[in-house]
Amino acid sequence: MAHHIKLDARDRERLEAIVNSPLSSPSLVQRSNIILASALSDASAMDIARQHGASPATVRRWQQQFSKHGPDGLLDARRSGAPRQISDADRAKIVDLHAAGMDTRRIGWSTGISQSSVSRIIRQTMRPTPESGGAALMSDISELVLELFASLADSTPLARFLSAIQTKTRSHYAALLTFSKSKQKPNLVMSDGRPMDGTSSYIEKYYKKELLSSIPEGVVVTVSDQLSTDELHQHDYYKEYLSEYGIGYILGIDIGTVRGIAGKFRLVRLERDEDFGPQERALCEALIPHLRTALNIFVMRLDMEAEKDALSATVSGMSVGSLMVDQDGVVLEANPPALAILDQRDGLYLSGDRLVLHEAAKSRLLHELIRRNAEGQDVSGAWGSARAMMIDRPSGRESISLVVRPGSREGQLAIRQTALVHMVDPAQPRAPVIDALIQLFGLTPAEAKVALSLSNGNSIAETARASATSKNTTRSHIRSIFSKMGINRQSDLIRTVLISVAMLPMEDRP
Repeated sequence: MAHHIKLDARDRERLEAIVNSPLSSPSLVQRSNIILASALSDASAMDIARQHGASPATVRRWQQQFSKHGPDGLLDARRSGAPRQISDADRAKIVDLHAAGMDTRRIGWSTGISQSSVSRIIRQTMRPTPESGGAALMSDISELVLELFASLADSTPLARFLSAIQTKTRSHYAALLTFSKSKQKPNLVMSDGRPMDGTSSYIEKYYKKELLSSIPEGVVVTVSDQLSTDELHQHDYYKEYLSEYGIGYILGIDIGTVRGIAGKFRLVRLERDEDFGPQERALCEALIPHLRTALNIFVMRLDMEAEKDALSATVSGMSVGSLMVDQDGVVLEANPPALAILDQRDGLYLSGDRLVLHEAAKSRLLHELIRRNAEGQDVSGAWGSARAMMIDRPSGRESISLVVRPGSREGQLAIRQTALVHMVDPAQPRAPVIDALIQLFGLTPAEAKVALSLSNGNSIAETARASATSKNTTRSHIRSIFSKMGINRQSDLIRTVLISVAMLPMEDRP
């Protein structure tokens, strides 16, 4: 329900003066804007919160404070100890001297105010506008955007960007937290590479109490927007966690969810430092759309690396050699079984980085298959243009089964033309292959043995002799095999058998 505020002319004038004064603190400006918005419309607390970068609870709190105490209810409670000695006149003088080009040390000598206090007051008044500070802000934004996207390609993604923004905003920590779907605590905390004190206890115990755990998406929010200093010090999260590490100020952005992963960005300053001001807020607000895009790229990279590692582990575990080659047969990537087969130099090997066969005619055929598949063409028809082939070995050992296929699916965006070459060394144990055929296609053990024999290039007669059955029985098995696998050629059988090996889970190995 909307909480409508009635303002008289005097209160409105006072609130507008706070909003327009360069000497007003960011938190007081936000609270004043909340009250002005509440008086101008019947908007809900949720709408006002979204508009002014606060939570609905914070909006309702300051509405209640104003209803009870007027504009004075928006002020922070005074801290214990000596009252603040810097008057508004002194603050105005500091701003004027700084505008005249005087540095903070000389301003301190001139006014009798400490240099740290002078610096704080100047930072609080540095609201970037096209006329004041805009060029410097745009330069900082451009620099950080470049670091953000360049760091996505680093071995430790985003660490370089987090270090840069930490330095640029004079923060003690900068972190990106990611959450899997329905997870109630971060599953990954990215930082500038340094170990962050308290990370483990934060993830395991304290994240549920975090003060910025429920803030509007795509809005810069600080703890001081929601709590006064005294209220922060009374909060359990501060007493149990923040005070232990001297943390007093936190700036947060909920980036949103991409590909099922939610991202949250945090900047942290110690209590001995000063709160985040308009300059840091403006910088972070400008980075929000870039952070969301970077999160999407980051998640895609990790997904692809996980998929690649899982596939490599499965295929390597089943002793299936896999090569990625370009259209000229130059090897771009190779898994361990493929390297082991190539190192034997028995039938196929590397000449430089190029895959070649001992038989010149078959080597030319292989490179033609690679070229056509790299171009994405589906090669079919006679054996001479099939995608599956047998590689004879000079040593006289059993031939190597080999399949060539496109490196990417038809219509899939690819940065270069590639083909995949899968190969199986018959010297490797066969039981996993037979198990895979039984499991994936419902073949009987006898049919699986026939399929394996044919996939190794044996004829019907050779297969019948090896299994001690008649040719008619073997042909019957072949008809059943082709029906169950949905194929009608021996070349398709070779390819299907090779691929089925890679699909068999590693725990099924004997």
